Amino acid sequence: KALGTAKEALIKKTGAAEAQAYSFLQLGQESSAGRYPGKTVVQLLRDAARKSDSTAISLLARQVSNLMAQPANGADVFANVKTLISNMISNKEKSLLEDTSHAEQCKEDMKSAKDKLEAKSSEFEKYTNKIDKLVSKSAGLKAEVSELQKVLSSLTEAKAKATEIRKKESAIFKKTEPELQQGLEGVKIALKVLRDYYGEQGTGAATGIIGMLEVVDSDFAKNLAEIRVAESTAADDFKRDEEEMGLETTRKEQDMKYKTEAYKRLDADIIEVQGDADSVQSVLEDARQYAETVKTKCTVTPASYEEKKAKRQQEIDDLKAALAALDSSVSLVQKSKISVLRQLRGSHASQMMGH
Repeated sequence: KALGTAKEALIKKTGAAEAQAYSFLQLGQESSAGRYPGKTVVQLLRDAARKSDSTAISLLARQVSNLMAQPANGADVFANVKTLISNMISNKEKSLLEDTSHAEQCKEDMKSAKDKLEAKSSEFEKYTNKIDKLVSKSAGLKAEVSELQKVLSSLTEAKAKATEIRKKESAIFKKTEPELQQGLEGVKIALKVLRDYYGEQGTGAATGIIGMLEVVDSDFAKNLAEIRVAESTAADDFKRDEEEMGLETTRKEQDMKYKTEAYKRLDADIIEVQGDADSVQSVLEDARQYAETVKTKCTVTPASYEEKKAKRQQEIDDLKAALAALDSSVSLVQKSKISVLRQLRGSHASQMMGH
């Protein structure tokens, strides 16, 4: 019964004293923490701010220093400080995750942009090569057609010239043949008359005349035969040459026709392929702009992602170190508080038992 009464008195009578002692203890411990553990936390935060040149951590160090310097008034200073540091760690980790995600996305986007740019560049190059080949082939055919036109023009001129010469030759023959024929007939008549009159051999002066006329007759006959042969040969040669030139003209005209049709088809193909090339070039320009946009987006800051990541991770590690130091301080205070409360309760219990 006595123990029960003592216990009841201890609970009822020492509540306020315990609360006061606890408040006093917290103030005392927190004041001590401000001098030693709290100062360590603040110093760690300041070192971290200086190391990373972080304004945010510097401001956090100032906040923590101010909290440590203020009276507790029943509030858990360590819990508030811990919340501040934990929140900043969470923000830094979130920022690091975002940077990592951004870097990975940049890596993926840059690869995609590079692949697309290379693919479209290759495709556009194929079209330009094809166009170059078509243009070259078309130009070659046009040059051949131009050469054929010159050849045909030369054939036409040659035919016209040959025709003109043949006409002149024919005209000369038509004029010369009757004259020779008529002269030959006159000589023959004269010979007949003289031979009939003087006899076959003739006598005196008649013999010389008849002999001369016989020479003239022979020359006229020979000349007549020669011009007839020449005319016949010239006519045959002209006909043969005309036929050959006709055949050559036909071949050249057909060749020119086919080659003209061929280069026109090539020109049509060039227009079609050029249209495809223009479309690909448009896509290629879009790919170039996209690649530049990605490059600008992913290299906008001077520091590389690895440098930013290392800096961010260092900030997080330093903040965690400060948080660990704070947890050590809290643990020390909690152990001290429990020890003192036990002593206080033991003292009150002894006093109650003495009475």
